[in-house]
Formats: sequence, C-alpha cells, structure tokens
Amino acid sequence: MIKRVVSILLILALCTLLSGCWNYRGLNTMSIVAGVAIDRKDDQNYQLTVEVFDLAASGKESAGKSQIVESEGKTIFEAVRNAKKRLTKKLYFGDIQLVVISEQIAREEGIQDVLDWFMRNEKARETLSTVISQEKTAKEILTASGVDHKIISEEIEKILDADNRTTASTKNIDTFKALNILKGQKETALVLPAVHCTDNQGKKVVEVNGIAVFKADKLQGYLSPEETHYYLFAVDEIKGGILTFPFEAKNQKNQDNLSLEISNNKTKKSYSYEENRLKVFLDIKTTAALGEVGTDIDVSKKDNIEKIKAAATEVFVQRLEAVIKKTQTEFGCDVFGFNTMIHKKNPVLWSELKENWNFYIQTMEVEVRPELVIKNTGLMK
Repeated sequence: MIKRVVSILLILALCTLLSGCWNYRGLNTMSIVAGVAIDRKDDQNYQLTVEVFDLAASGKESAGKSQIVESEGKTIFEAVRNAKKRLTKKLYFGDIQLVVISEQIAREEGIQDVLDWFMRNEKARETLSTVISQEKTAKEILTASGVDHKIISEEIEKILDADNRTTASTKNIDTFKALNILKGQKETALVLPAVHCTDNQGKKVVEVNGIAVFKADKLQGYLSPEETHYYLFAVDEIKGGILTFPFEAKNQKNQDNLSLEISNNKTKKSYSYEENRLKVFLDIKTTAALGEVGTDIDVSKKDNIEKIKAAATEVFVQRLEAVIKKTQTEFGCDVFGFNTMIHKKNPVLWSELKENWNFYIQTMEVEVRPELVIKNTGLMK
C-alpha cells in the first residue's frame, strides 16, 4: 500500500515537471518591442514610435535589424493597442530596453503618468532605462542611425550601462527606481539620462549628453556631460573615467592638457547644523593614474607629482562647487541626496528641516574636501 502511494505521488510530481507552459506563445505571434519613444501629437493624443525586432529578416546581412511602427491614442495603453491596426502581431513588451520621453512632455506635463503604464504592464521589464530626448521630438532618437548596433534602443541601453566605468558622463537608473522616487519623498530630485543626436561621418547618430534634472516629475533643466561627471563624484557613483585639467601649459592658457585615469573613488557625506545653519561636507578620496601629459615635466620627481596633485585638486574643487551652485540656484532641488543622509543619521532633525527643505537646499554651504592619490605615473620606456 505504501509503495502504491509513493508511486502515485512520484507520478503526480513528474506530471508537473513535464507539462508545457500553460500560456506559451510562439515568436510568430508576437512583435517584440526593443524601445518606445513618446511624444505629444496634439493636446489630446500621445504619439508612440515603437522599435520592434525584425524577426522576418534572414541571413547575416539582416541579423539584428529592427522596424519602426507608429501609433497614437488618448492614453499610452490605447496607443499601444492601436498599433495592432498596422500589425498582424500584437506588441510584446517582455524584452523592452528603453523608453524615450520628449522634452515637451517632461517639462510641461511631467513623466510620472507616462511611466505608470510601463510599470503596471506585467510583461515590461522593471529594469528598463528611461531617457529624455533633447531633440524636438523623442521619435528622432529612435529613428537615428546606430554606430555599433542596428537596433538603436539596444545600443543606447548598452552605452548607458557601461558609462560610469568609462566616461562617467551620465547616470542610468532603472525605471522602477525612478517611479519610486517620484511617488516617494518629494525632497529627493530625480535625474535621468539626457540624449541628443549628433553627426558621425555624415550620419545622424545618438549620443548620451549628461543628465536631465527634475523637480517632482517635471523637467527643470540639464547638467552637461562634464558637469554630470563631477555630480557623480558627489553622489559616490564614479567607477572610472578621466579627469582633465590645465597644468603649466605654454601658450595654451586654461586649456586642459593633463589627464588622470580614475581607478577608484569613495565619497562620504556628513553635515553640521548650528544656529539654524546647515552645512554639508563631501570627503572625496580618488585614486588615479597619470594617463596623458601635454607639457614638459619630469613626472619621476616627487615634487612634480605633488604639483600635479595640487593643480588637479584645485580644479576639481572649483568645478564641483560650480555644479553644486548651479543645482542650488537654477534648479532649487536636492539632486545629491543630502536629505536622505540627514534622515538616516538624525530622523528628529530631518523632521524639523523637512518643511523648509527648499530653503535649506538653496542656502546651505557645501564644503568639498578632496584627497587625490596618484598611484601610477605611466613613465615611458
């Protein structure tokens, strides 16, 4: 009797393992979405530009191609469904990598409602990237040419993913995290990658171009790639990149001629609060190697290395302070997460500052305290 019961249980267990997927769908029934660009056609309708993988193409020449499908609707969901009027297959969002939002929507309407549909859709990846188009429309981004990939959404996503280890000129953030910021503490400012089109050998290609800064869910302005580079130091998200600065350049006043390659960086934030005055400290320790010397100097001498460190430190402080000042005066929002730091260290103080946080973020003093270590001078043989 026991053997029969065990046998039946084993058979039932095997049935669950060997059964097929109940909701299986073949590739021939789907148009797989790589990316979506969202514009306003008029006051009533959204216009969607959808990049889909071209699964009908065959051969090496057509591998990795994509197609563009346009549709419109009063809501994002309606526009997605209306695309079926032009397709034999239904749009499938399980592999979507990129959402491009027009500057018009981001600045005038806000982006929270736009992102809401993608996070409610059970198929869409929560980790997809959202970027802001600096062109007249978001469509221009998805219809530009790719340099490394024929699928432009995939190319942009890969550039964003590797940026903080190479150029450190933008900040990528998963869309679900962006939406959590928008629905969470309003004192924390959201930043998203900004992209624009540029010329590359006669072709219009997409280039990452710093970050877009938001207050609540509306676009306030941009930080350039260089400004974003120093912003990333402040928020401790530097994993690589280059520091360039002028050093004893003959007949080249204020021209950057020396480069340091960053190998490691650690930023610690702290604060003081006395007599209703808030002051924040940024202790930044950076390890770098000398990568390029555009002037005649013997880098084998310790005194000269100290001079290089002093010059680099001075420029670093000036540029980071300029970025901080810009966010305080032009945007008036906390892009550095100072509120989160205070909240974690002193919840009682944060409850006191919270009501007037806009005032404090615009008037607080921020002291930058860098420490630069040059571990390799790259001496030539």
